[in-house]
Amino acid sequence: MAAEERVLTFLQQQNRPYNTQGVADHLAQYGVKKNQAQKALDTLSEANTIVCKEFGKTKIYMAVQNDGDALTKEELEALQQQAAQLAEKLQSVGSNVQRAQKELRDLQCSLSAEEIQSRIQELKAQWEEASAKLATLKSTAKLVTAAERSAVEKAFAEAMDQWAKRKRMFRSIWDQVSENIDQNVKELWEEIGVESDEVADVDLAQMQQLLPKRTRR
Repeated sequence: MAAEERVLTFLQQQNRPYNTQGVADHLAQYGVKKNQAQKALDTLSEANTIVCKEFGKTKIYMAVQNDGDALTKEELEALQQQAAQLAEKLQSVGSNVQRAQKELRDLQCSLSAEEIQSRIQELKAQWEEASAKLATLKSTAKLVTAAERSAVEKAFAEAMDQWAKRKRMFRSIWDQVSENIDQNVKELWEEIGVESDEVADVDLAQMQQLLPKRTRR
């Protein structure tokens, strides 16, 4: 039996509205696929052999009712309600399909169990390598004793004191001898070979911040 004959017979026997998917589901046992069912429904509808009603993007098909089998108002309302329910169900199914497709895409973008295991092994190898380097550094590092640290801090503090002292001495002398000098100070210092902190790109106040708090003045 051709697909059109099966579709027409089915609708006439059931005498109730169906969408394309519903027809295809019931006739799948006879080898009728959804695209064949849709083509048969379109052909029968164009020939006015069956009735097609559209509800938005949803099409509902039913057998042509004979005059002797005219539906009552209640039956018609029941069919319309059923058709609306089918349309709502179809929309819900469509939403579920879209959600499932999104979940599938998300899963495809995720790492597989094998990839996760491979990544774990890679990170473990990196951790072991870093641990080995750290152990080597610890074993070869020369620790500074408290006495050595104290000696270095003392020498540094004395150097800072000498720096500040000589800076004050120079400033005191320079202020006395430069009262009547009109030449630019930086140019003059460059000519006579004076190396200022600015020229050496150092700052006494910044260096003093490196002193331990107990030795700062």
